[in-house]
Amino acid sequence: MAHAITMRELQKLSAASIERLPGAVPVQSDGRTVALLVPLRPASEAARARFRQALAQAQSQRSPEEQAALDREFGP
Repeated sequence: MAHAITMRELQKLSAASIERLPGAVPVQSDGRTVALLVPLRPASEAARARFRQALAQAQSQRSPEEQAALDREFGP
């Protein structure tokens, strides 16, 4: 994890500078960690493939009743 940044420094950061952060960075106020700033990055193709595979497996194991409940909640 990178060194912490202060709330004052956070106010001055641009979106581009946040995207360039090496990873999660603690945000501190008065020496106390109050948040964690995590730059978002697109998932790799391998990660997307693993997600699709896990989703397909979960879908294949659902009962018709479970699928109907999901469809009612989120739409078909």
